[in-house]
Amino acid sequence: MSEVNWKKNLWFLWLSQLLGLAGFAGIMPFIPLFIHQKFGLDGRELGDWVSAFNFFGMASFCLSNPFWGMLSDRYGRKVMLLRSSFCNAVCFPLFVVMPNCAMLVLMRFIASAFSGTTAAAQTLIATSVPDEKQGFALGLLSSAIWSGTMLGYLFGTVVVSHFDYLGGFLLCGTLYALSGFIVLFFVRENFVPVVSVRQKPLRERLRFFSGAVLLLLTFFALLGFARRFDEPYLSLMVRELAAGRSEDFVVRWTGYISAAAAAGGILSGVVIGKLCDRFPPYFVALPMLPLAGFALVGQGISNSTAMLGAARFVTYFAAGGLEPAFLKLLAGATPPEQRGTAFGLSMSARMFGILSAAGVSGFVLHYLGLSAVYFTAAALMLALLPLILSVQKHVAR
Repeated sequence: MSEVNWKKNLWFLWLSQLLGLAGFAGIMPFIPLFIHQKFGLDGRELGDWVSAFNFFGMASFCLSNPFWGMLSDRYGRKVMLLRSSFCNAVCFPLFVVMPNCAMLVLMRFIASAFSGTTAAAQTLIATSVPDEKQGFALGLLSSAIWSGTMLGYLFGTVVVSHFDYLGGFLLCGTLYALSGFIVLFFVRENFVPVVSVRQKPLRERLRFFSGAVLLLLTFFALLGFARRFDEPYLSLMVRELAAGRSEDFVVRWTGYISAAAAAGGILSGVVIGKLCDRFPPYFVALPMLPLAGFALVGQGISNSTAMLGAARFVTYFAAGGLEPAFLKLLAGATPPEQRGTAFGLSMSARMFGILSAAGVSGFVLHYLGLSAVYFTAAALMLALLPLILSVQKHVAR
């Protein structure tokens, strides 16, 4: 693919991911508040259903993503982007009409099974962008994800405040549809399937992955576990800090704090992505994990919404660029014709970590309280340090 084409593709992929993630972020932070209002739940029962919503969504995504990754190696990455964007455009508005919590969780399971725009976009970039530019390209895509997340939080806050949760779900579906149309009309892919890859089952293809690749997949699983341990409960933390305030106040501050965190992720993706083209990714990541851990402790001891927002910004700045940094290592350790499988497995590994986090964090919330969720997430971040050193040794070999 020519230089002009990969740059053009990169920018259209950037825009499509920005819109898709804006749609997703426009409603997801408010799911606990939606369940509270629609079904009248509170306390531990609310926390349990929020945990179930996240757990089964991540379980579905984790199980389906290797399948989509293999299909992307066989039929192309663009079609995977279209499948995910248009399926989400249909599924998410249906959330608002679910009659009970069990049906809401089931719809989340179905929607997640057809999701995966980010993995498809990352794979398309990893197979079309020159190797020496992949740190920049993956970092730029990460900035699109965080930019879209920030815009979604802000737009979602306004829409939910003025048009209730129905408006938020419709916003989500509309933005996913726009994302799909951008890919359909403007993204080009020079895809030629490799017969030898198509004919091999997943078990055979895994044999060609090095120990470094398998260790990187383990890292993605543990990173997902640590990074998303506290995420589903932000609005509950805001409610706790804003005791006595209106529901509208909680919605607005949930959106503001989420947007501040996304701004940290945008800055992280650009800065860390550029640094990873100049220095080894694990060298860049080593100081980021302790910083993220200390910021998570800051969230757990917050006594105001402003302090919570500042600590969350630092957390997302420190941790937001880690994934594209290690995806560059994964791309370099994998043949181009198998990168769809490798990136699909990396996303599933990450989702497996997030899935595990949804279950374990729900247990911590139920028995130890909300602050303990943040303290546990901080300990998990620090525990990743030895694994980064191990990755460094394997890649050096």
